[in-house]
Amino acid sequence: MTASYLLDATDTELDRLPDNVDSSIITLVDLWYDAFAQAGSETIPSRTILRAERLRQWRDDICLYEYLPVKNDFLVRIDAPSIVALNGESFQGSTPREIDLKYGTCLMAALHKTLKTKRPTFHYVHLIGPHGNRRQWLRVLMPAQTVDHLGDPVFQVLGVRFEYEPMHYI
Repeated sequence: MTASYLLDATDTELDRLPDNVDSSIITLVDLWYDAFAQAGSETIPSRTILRAERLRQWRDDICLYEYLPVKNDFLVRIDAPSIVALNGESFQGSTPREIDLKYGTCLMAALHKTLKTKRPTFHYVHLIGPHGNRRQWLRVLMPAQTVDHLGDPVFQVLGVRFEYEPMHYI
């Protein structure tokens, strides 16, 4: 693993989506709530409802984090192509802890909270690099579930990240 390239990073949890976000972000979150309503007795939407075709509009922006209960950890199953292109590296097959260590973020804690609350969570993430370059985005995390080959539940979190400049400093 390479050393962290950042001087400062902050994650701020938001209680809702900001008012000035792009309509595609609102559409994605609305799609999750629609899937939640369709889930019936399930506590979070299944991937049969939140299938790839339904998420097609965001396919290059979605990361898939799978919860590993034995390790109380997550595995990055899919690293969004748009994020890989922006960062110049892929974390697919690694853990969110590695991302947190490299970038000084709180992704692991956010993933755990998202599964615990069984609702989408929203975070403003602001990074300042070693040369003063700023990167800001809105991170949206949405819980989902599927089943393994034995029919046991597998919990996942769909994560998306969008460039975002807040109207007011958060």
